[in-house]
Amino acid sequence: MFKKLALILPVAALVFTVGCGGGVSEQSLEDAQKRIDVLRSKGLPDDKVSGARVHIFSAREHLGKGNKGPARVAVDSLNAYLDRAEKFYNEQVSTLGPKIESAKAEANKAKAELTGHQVRKIDSTIAVIDSFKRMDWLLQSNNIAQELVALLPSLREDEVKSKNLRRLVPGEWVVETRTRSEANRDINALERKVFTFHRDGKVNLVENKRGQSGEFLKEDWEFRSWGTYDLKGDTIMLSISRFASVRQNFERIHRVDGNMVWKKEQQPTYDSTITDGSQDRFVTWEDLKTDFRQVKRF
Repeated sequence: MFKKLALILPVAALVFTVGCGGGVSEQSLEDAQKRIDVLRSKGLPDDKVSGARVHIFSAREHLGKGNKGPARVAVDSLNAYLDRAEKFYNEQVSTLGPKIESAKAEANKAKAELTGHQVRKIDSTIAVIDSFKRMDWLLQSNNIAQELVALLPSLREDEVKSKNLRRLVPGEWVVETRTRSEANRDINALERKVFTFHRDGKVNLVENKRGQSGEFLKEDWEFRSWGTYDLKGDTIMLSISRFASVRQNFERIHRVDGNMVWKKEQQPTYDSTITDGSQDRFVTWEDLKTDFRQVKRF
């Protein structure tokens, strides 16, 4: 990879120098921009090329006004900025390969102590690291690799929390919420949720509501979900693969001939396979044990 970059950058520099030999030209500035683009595509931080961009703009402004002297000064500064940026990049890249592999090795060693979500986090991050490396974007690959190493203590903490909760979560959890109004006694609706966590990692949810929930609204609906769950520290992550609408019946008040009349609005039912994560959810252990009650323990 290092040799490949060493071939690309001097060629661009040569074209740029030739362009300047006969005076500043638009072509020479375009060649300079190509050198910047190569560096940016390799992940060089923007602050390393921002000065060069300023001098390209300055040279182009002077060139357009026929100010050849100031244009040449801007080009000289531009060339100096690019030389420093290319040197910085080449010096950095020469050490990145071993750093990336060392970070991956540390993460893989830590993975042996982890389970579930923590393992998947390491695997998915390493896949991104390898993807950038294959694209020859070593700076990006190394940045993510070092972020993963910095994340390992947090993943270990999450693992401890997860192990403590794994024996407590399985079971059937229920929460009921009733909507009432002192001003309108007709408002009386019950919403009920049943979350069932099985020991094999499967989860199913039943959520329904029935009754008049507002001055102008009556609800009667039920949704069901199926999927799997895992623990990320003290948070229960729900991956929903199937979602069904069992019923969706509503009534709203409408004015008809001067009278207020309830009209039914029935929505279609459906049973869908979910592949895009759109129904994925999470619930913290604190919320589960505070809002729900465990009626069965598995």
